[in-house]
Amino acid sequence: MNKKRNAIEWAMHYRQIVILVVCCLIAFGIYSLPNMRKNEFPDFTIRQGLVVAVAPGNTVEEMVEQVTKPLEDYIFTYKEVKRNKTFSTTRDGIVYIQVELVDELNNKDEFWSKFKHGVSVFKSELPSNVLAVQVVDDFGDTSALLITMESEEKTYRELDDYMEELRNRLRRIESVGRMSVSGMRKEQISVYLDNDRLARYGLNDQMLEVTLFSKGFSTTGGQVKDDAYVQPVYVAKSLNTVYDVERQIVYTDPSGNNIRLGDVARIVREYPEADSYIENNGKKCILLSVEMKKGQNIVKMGEEVNQVLEEFKGSIPPEVNIYRITDQSKVVDDSVINFLKELVIAIVAVIIVVMLLLPFRVALVAASTIPITIFISLGLFNAFGIELNTVTLAALIVTLGMIVDNSIVIIDNYLEKIGEGQSRWHASIESTTHFLKSIFSATLAISITFFPFLFMMTGMVHDFVLSFPWSITLILGVSLLVATLLVPFMQFYFIRKPIREKNAGGKKKFSFLDLSQTFYNKLLDHCFRHPLITVSVGILSVVLGAYLMGGLPQKLMPIADRNQFAVEITLPTGTAIDRTVAVSDSVAHILRRDPRVVSVTSFNGCASPRFHTAYAPQIAGTNYAQLVVNTVSSEATEEVLDEYTPRYTGYFPDAWVRFKQLSYSQAVYPVEIRLSGEDVGQLRIVSDQIVAMLRSMPEFDMVRTNYNEPLAATRVVLKEDEASRLGVNNLAVETTLAMRYGSGLPITSLWEGDYNLPVVLRGMRADSASSVDLEDELIPVMAGIVAVPLRQVAQVEPCWKEGQIVRRNGVYTITVQADPGRGQNAMALTETIAGKIEEMAIPDGISLAYGGEVEENEENMPPIMGALVVAAVIIFFILVVHFHKLNIALLIFASISLCVLGAATGVLVHGLDFSVTCVLGLISLMGIIVRNGIIMIDYAEELRKTEKLSVRDAIYHSARRRMRPIFLTSAAASMGVVPMILGKSGLWMPMGTVICYGTLITMVLLLTVLPVSYWLIFRGSTRKRAQMAAVERE
Repeated sequence: MNKKRNAIEWAMHYRQIVILVVCCLIAFGIYSLPNMRKNEFPDFTIRQGLVVAVAPGNTVEEMVEQVTKPLEDYIFTYKEVKRNKTFSTTRDGIVYIQVELVDELNNKDEFWSKFKHGVSVFKSELPSNVLAVQVVDDFGDTSALLITMESEEKTYRELDDYMEELRNRLRRIESVGRMSVSGMRKEQISVYLDNDRLARYGLNDQMLEVTLFSKGFSTTGGQVKDDAYVQPVYVAKSLNTVYDVERQIVYTDPSGNNIRLGDVARIVREYPEADSYIENNGKKCILLSVEMKKGQNIVKMGEEVNQVLEEFKGSIPPEVNIYRITDQSKVVDDSVINFLKELVIAIVAVIIVVMLLLPFRVALVAASTIPITIFISLGLFNAFGIELNTVTLAALIVTLGMIVDNSIVIIDNYLEKIGEGQSRWHASIESTTHFLKSIFSATLAISITFFPFLFMMTGMVHDFVLSFPWSITLILGVSLLVATLLVPFMQFYFIRKPIREKNAGGKKKFSFLDLSQTFYNKLLDHCFRHPLITVSVGILSVVLGAYLMGGLPQKLMPIADRNQFAVEITLPTGTAIDRTVAVSDSVAHILRRDPRVVSVTSFNGCASPRFHTAYAPQIAGTNYAQLVVNTVSSEATEEVLDEYTPRYTGYFPDAWVRFKQLSYSQAVYPVEIRLSGEDVGQLRIVSDQIVAMLRSMPEFDMVRTNYNEPLAATRVVLKEDEASRLGVNNLAVETTLAMRYGSGLPITSLWEGDYNLPVVLRGMRADSASSVDLEDELIPVMAGIVAVPLRQVAQVEPCWKEGQIVRRNGVYTITVQADPGRGQNAMALTETIAGKIEEMAIPDGISLAYGGEVEENEENMPPIMGALVVAAVIIFFILVVHFHKLNIALLIFASISLCVLGAATGVLVHGLDFSVTCVLGLISLMGIIVRNGIIMIDYAEELRKTEKLSVRDAIYHSARRRMRPIFLTSAAASMGVVPMILGKSGLWMPMGTVICYGTLITMVLLLTVLPVSYWLIFRGSTRKRAQMAAVERE
């Protein structure tokens, strides 16, 4: 009866099938590489939205009491809302409430749909003068491209027509999602009333308003019916052109003379004074934001958009220019290409290491498993819908050393067996079968340890690491299958003889591996002669590593490597747009003179759409401007920021100029101190003290608060007796003043095709007036028959009003916001500040909290460290299951701590911050240590069981025998991540550093401390095991 073949024997026997399947999978992987979905990072779910309520005429205080507080109370009834991150910003007549949702919420679309409906119903409970409450649920959507269209000769209307044509063409691209246009300025027909002429004819504003409104109003004219047909009736509009408006009869005197609107007003078709607009390199422009549909390939979309843009440029006049100020598809393409280059370099580096350390044929078999595993993994990525991004590519790079590890261990054992005279066929099968359990346990240990992150992390960090465990598991699973099903035949076919240590002349061949082995043998002998010193060195390394690790500067999410940065310019609330533009134009002009700067796009009075996932748009106003600056390279960005930040941050009086480098952190400012309480006066006093303290610290470039100084305002209080006698009320006064001193009153519209032209009544002094002008303003009384100065029916008095009030979690909050200087660590500075604030006397009723990077760290580091602990526990249980002995599992588990010194050393040497990718590197190190520990201890246990060696001899021989595979895999793992370090990516360099230094330093400690510790712990166990075995046999 034939013996049943195991999987390895089956693969050897049916090798043609295995090779065919492998070739097909490799071919599919090669095909998948250019065609699979690509992105820079995994899709992040931005759990933020905005609620905007408008109530014209309300002061800030009235808005807070009548609108903000009721809205906050309603919003907080939703359990999905994260209260401590939800805050409101209230200004004159408007409130913005930024709503943040809990991290556990995954289906945000369903929530926003429910929330919108609830808010629309709740609006009826707000005061009647609240015109609108809008929920902006696309606040977190990120633009794939921002395209500007600019021209010095063309009007905004003409640019809009060209932009509409471009949008129509882009809509044909399947992957293009929502598109929106910003920066568009609309014309209007301004009717500037001459009050003197109106008074001469006994007319007033209200009369003209009613007349013109009735002329422009249109409704159905009914229909004429007969037995056979129904004819609709249309009344032609009276106002179709500017000339029609001028010729409108507004009054006919008793003699029959007609007074036309042109006789009492100046009528102009114009662009009104803008509160916001966009410029690119000093030229007016409009901006198109293009988003991508979910699940699409952004690189492919970028190629299709580029083709459309090139074709479109040929159809527009040469004086109209189109520029892409942000292009996520190019960023992704460049990022993926750079990472692929690093991957290729890493593969080559690992192959070179293997080739240098092993004979050619042996190295060929081991190294060939790398491209085989990589291409099969890429094909499976495509099949399972895993996109190619920097996270999945990082998983490929990190696992390079681990990929070759399985093969090296099996090949090393194969060489030993054929050297003992065993046939190549049986040696190939037995070497693989012998190590199958060990490499399976080690692979499982590495793969499964990343999964706790999926269950313990929430929010943006969870989205970031989501694909990492799956990628690692898939790659290592493929590596395990290749090592156990393909490598046995490859080593049987290519490696026909054992390694010869001497050449034909009888001289010993030079081998770096042999040299390393000789050195290690001497070192191991020395360690076994001084076991206590060896173990003490191991313990000391752990203590030193823990000390160094505890002192490392922390920064959870690093800066982004971009050839782009932003400049935020903020002036006091109430500042006119012209003053804000003067500052932004100056900064833009300074930047454009720098040859390292490619373009500067100015958003005056408005904010750019979200073009970077973690960079949220700011609440804009006439006191705010934002510049998006493109440079020639990411290095140039660093240089420009290093040079300009200290020079121009405080350069302009009354203006805060903030140079903002894009980051993966969601903190608005790196350092934030929040003071909350019900007494705004007390909050202001304490915040001023903290601001003064921070400004005295040279580590900070900019310090400010989100509290605005009170604004100068004019208060009009009706004299009730006199106003009632003359028939004047609040509505009449407000309407008159709004028309004459505001942006005017829209009364009707003209339509030129699809182009809307509002007709707006305005006063002559709408854009330039003083309080004295207000007092002398004539107010119609006695049903409009006569007019009297405003001072006769009302008191006009100057006053001070709050410019802006911020509430967080339903409580008044003033936040001190600070930008540390370039190269400063915000976490360390916040600790210093906290120590100084503790010495201050904070009044009762004021609560203090720290935001910024500290808050982000406090929210994310506990679950990260919790995931690390869970990963360690999982490793421990895998070790227990593998060895069936608790004490051996504890020993290898304890050896994991040896990685701390190497990791901390690497981060310190390169001057890096300890970030979330460092934790991923630590877990990778833990897996490598466990793998090496299993290989060494497994062999020692086997020698004790089969060869009946003593504990000392077993572990001594095991350490010497397993030094080669451990050295080879450690060298391969460390060399594989060298391109990550040389790439100097703010995100991935820390991870590469931890793995590189950690692997090499830990290898030395593991090869010395672990064997000696095993000997010391188990030196009396041989007799006990024999006694236990005898008891079990009974």
